[in-house]
Amino acid sequence: MSVVRGPDVRSTRPWIVAAVLSLTLAACSDSSEPEPTPGTSAPTATASTASPTTAPTASPIPLTDLVVEPGAIGPAEAGMGRDEALATGLFDADVEGGAEECERTEPLAWKADYAASLDVLTRDDGTIVSLGVRGEEPRTAEGLGVGSTLRQVSRTYETAEMTEAGYGQTGVFVTDGERWLGFLFDADVESIGPKAKVTLVEVTRGTRPSLMRDGC
Repeated sequence: MSVVRGPDVRSTRPWIVAAVLSLTLAACSDSSEPEPTPGTSAPTATASTASPTTAPTASPIPLTDLVVEPGAIGPAEAGMGRDEALATGLFDADVEGGAEECERTEPLAWKADYAASLDVLTRDDGTIVSLGVRGEEPRTAEGLGVGSTLRQVSRTYETAEMTEAGYGQTGVFVTDGERWLGFLFDADVESIGPKAKVTLVEVTRGTRPSLMRDGC
């Protein structure tokens, strides 16, 4: 699986992080907005999907039953070691794949039933650094995910931090201790409106999500 990683993640590619612009999201709230419902926009984040070298075993949990929360997607958590992650039954190990120019063996990859919607970044030893959602499922317990609007996100997380995320995009970040949940919007922070839609969701632990899925 091909993804951009931080300094201690394999195959890092530089990315831009602009100065943080802390903004309040309360102004985006609108009592006329309906409760969050699954979005309809197609996922825009880019990441290669690795293919198992052997036939995958059955996935233990339906994709729609996984719940996204700060630091975790279902039982899979950022910070888990390789063996812990494999014990969840959600991942395959030592998977070959990726774009032709990025071919390599990944310590972990989501099982085939999840791979179209989810991605994972790991260190060389298989420790999970980040988990990403690129499809319309799974979602948070409140129904937020790819396709949700800024207004819906801000109504649920009124104290979340909104900052520039690079490449003319905006990130909205929620924390629970050292656990993070990030929502990416394809609009710059100065012009983003309440109807802007989430294009990527990312969870991490210890560091804020980069909200980047570009390159090897």
